[in-house]
Amino acid sequence: MRLGAPQVERTIPKRPVKLFERLLDSDVKADLLTFFHNNANLSETPEALARKVGRNQVEVQRELEDLVELGILKKVEVYSFGMDRDKEIQDAISKQLALGEIVGPEGVVGPPGTNIRQVPKTRSGVEVVDKLLPDGVPSTCTIVLLSDPGAGDENLLAHMVGRQIQSGKTVVYITLDNFPPNIRQTVNAHVTQGSVDWSSLVFVDCYSKTVGVESEEPNAVDPENLSAISIAISDVMSRSEVSLIVLDSFNTLIRKRGGHSAIEFLRVLVARTRQAKCLCLVTMNRKAFHPAIVASAQDIVDGVIELKVDEDEKGIALSLRILKMVGTKHSTAWERYKIDDDGELVSANTDRP
Repeated sequence: MRLGAPQVERTIPKRPVKLFERLLDSDVKADLLTFFHNNANLSETPEALARKVGRNQVEVQRELEDLVELGILKKVEVYSFGMDRDKEIQDAISKQLALGEIVGPEGVVGPPGTNIRQVPKTRSGVEVVDKLLPDGVPSTCTIVLLSDPGAGDENLLAHMVGRQIQSGKTVVYITLDNFPPNIRQTVNAHVTQGSVDWSSLVFVDCYSKTVGVESEEPNAVDPENLSAISIAISDVMSRSEVSLIVLDSFNTLIRKRGGHSAIEFLRVLVARTRQAKCLCLVTMNRKAFHPAIVASAQDIVDGVIELKVDEDEKGIALSLRILKMVGTKHSTAWERYKIDDDGELVSANTDRP
């Protein structure tokens, strides 16, 4: 009998797990992170924590131990938030998000290996955004509007929706925070040319069921049923060529379904957007959740437009930056802006009659 060469077992190297992926590998862990982020000085027993986040005690105990291993939580006889370690992890997350970007002169950024001239782009029509994106917004991408309350993200969103339907294009608007008639009214304020075919603005109404009101929209969905939301989107896309999908807001989706499930839904939405070769806008509060949740959302999408509100000696100051935009050059510098009488976002040094 002739013996062959010894068989060598080959192993496929595993993809390194990003820090925020480990922090969000379950809804229970995401709930605990959010709870401690909002109650940083609190110390509680596992039983009390399970009651406060409305989760099974066994699952809570398991995830608490993992957070202790990471150093975010300190375990004595109760669990308390390790703010110093949490800050270290936030810094590490920021560095992970910066990897792979090429920073050139004047803060212009582009992903490595990308020929930005080959990516189809279009102007947003929003003065302050177009100033920071001189070549335009990629026509196929998912963008998170990461905003402070009162920063004007609803104006920016209404403008971009109005621009699409004025061109006769179909928009799918997943609303979790407002009634469709109210959104139509806001969008209408940003329509500047002629009449609009409002049938091209198609709602997936996830808000009416939340407040116990009968919806007048054909697509009324329970916001906790992510499969039903996906089916409703597919139904609209099977009947029309969609140019824009809006998810407003991601905050509510996280609160309804938990961080892990919401992130997975966002991942599917990004893939669907690329398949349909359309634009997708997702609204998100920049301070409502643990940075790991925000970082995970930023990592999945193609672009992030960040809007913030500050106070200075002159009062309220509004600033916007393009934190991320794959496929086009952009400036990451903060640009001051104001909201004019027509509700448009314009550069702060722009005077209009």
